[in-house]
Amino acid sequence: MTGARRAADHPIAILVNPRSTAAQPGLTEYAEAQLAPLGVRAVLTTQERGHAADLARLATQEHEALTVVTLGGDGTAAEAAGALVGTGAALAPMPTGSTNVFARTIGWPMQPRLAIDRLVDAIAGGQHAAPVTIGHVEAGDDERFFIVNAGVGIDAEAADLVERHPQWKKRVGQAWFASATALAAARQWRRPLMRVAIDGGTPFPLASISVACTRPYAYFRSRPFDLIPDAGHEGALGWLGAVSRGLGGPGIAAAGALTGAWHLGSSRVAHGMATESIVIDDGDGVALQADGEALGRHRRVVMRPATGLLVLRGDGLTA
Repeated sequence: MTGARRAADHPIAILVNPRSTAAQPGLTEYAEAQLAPLGVRAVLTTQERGHAADLARLATQEHEALTVVTLGGDGTAAEAAGALVGTGAALAPMPTGSTNVFARTIGWPMQPRLAIDRLVDAIAGGQHAAPVTIGHVEAGDDERFFIVNAGVGIDAEAADLVERHPQWKKRVGQAWFASATALAAARQWRRPLMRVAIDGGTPFPLASISVACTRPYAYFRSRPFDLIPDAGHEGALGWLGAVSRGLGGPGIAAAGALTGAWHLGSSRVAHGMATESIVIDDGDGVALQADGEALGRHRRVVMRPATGLLVLRGDGLTA
């Protein structure tokens, strides 16, 4: 540890997803022991999906936490992030999930204990939290924030397949998601194109659209999957869409995302930035996912960039 620990003057709450930390015996105890001298007010354990948001509110309102540390994956961090927007409390997502895209994009190392040690140094050294732009999605009666990506169409259909068949994910890993994407593209062959409007502009047709508030869009093992290189600019969402049905556009986009972003020059994809809104309309209803969670089918989806979330970065960058 490079910085001297200060007295317990920085209220901290630790949110633990026991499913994510099951493969890391003793990690919760390690985090509590390392952070305790700085002011741990509560260690809270999630019990079901959506619970992390409730616990994050509890952490700030009742325990007066200034930093909420999540021991979980992107899903746990996303739930907590939505509850922390506008509160002034900072999110510190420790990488204990399967992929940990968000934690990695803001500089935290993949080794959980190393990340916790670095977090101790950051807080003890007085590092300021930095603002980040995330995404907000509305669909029917459902609305939520996302911290990595969201999608309508093929990747959402794939997320639904993966979620409904978790045994295949365990058996073949990320290759199952690639297979699910191919199956989803085949299923959409006869579907009409959706209509998409960017920042209030004239709607245009797309077969599917992916949206990101950070880069890379995902990781394929240790390799960045840089689907939307424009993403990560503060105050905007990056988007990329397939202009026609089938595997042509998604296949080109996937290949380019792994090998230098040459897919952005293809006539089979469209891409850009949205500073105000992305509105998707489809009379039959299209599949939606946010941070890898399937959110059902909807006839209208609205995504917007959202500000007001503070994070503690692992790379030491501040506002």
